[in-house]
Amino acid sequence: MALEDPVAVYNATSNIEAHLVKMWLFDAGIEAFVLEDLSTAGLWMFGTLPEIHKPQVWINKADQERAQPILDQYEQDVAERNRANEQTRSDTGPPIEVVCDECDKTSLFPASQRGTIQDCPACGAFVDVGEIDEDDPFWLEAEEPDEPHEA
Repeated sequence: MALEDPVAVYNATSNIEAHLVKMWLFDAGIEAFVLEDLSTAGLWMFGTLPEIHKPQVWINKADQERAQPILDQYEQDVAERNRANEQTRSDTGPPIEVVCDECDKTSLFPASQRGTIQDCPACGAFVDVGEIDEDDPFWLEAEEPDEPHEA
């Protein structure tokens, strides 16, 4: 169904975020549409330029009051996630000592880089900073089948 009296209620930072906001509104029973920015005008080597790349979420003007608390909640959730990410990044602690598997040199990395993959300062090879969480399903190896499968 087309919007009768459309109004842009949200300027997103990406097309993906615009669709996410649209789904929040849809889940609340508010019909919403996304105007994606597919142009290359706002692109440069480091991403998109602010206010040139501007995907938008549009709704009927009659739904604007119902949508505002949902948009406020979305922005509050985003702000909380950003604060949590900043706190994690600024995590202090002793430097992490890492031995490179390629050149056997020892390097120190700040605690804020725990759990990341960095370049060895000596040889440039990838090194894991900190311990790997063995319980993380990403690191669990797939079990080998007992018997080979026949085609």
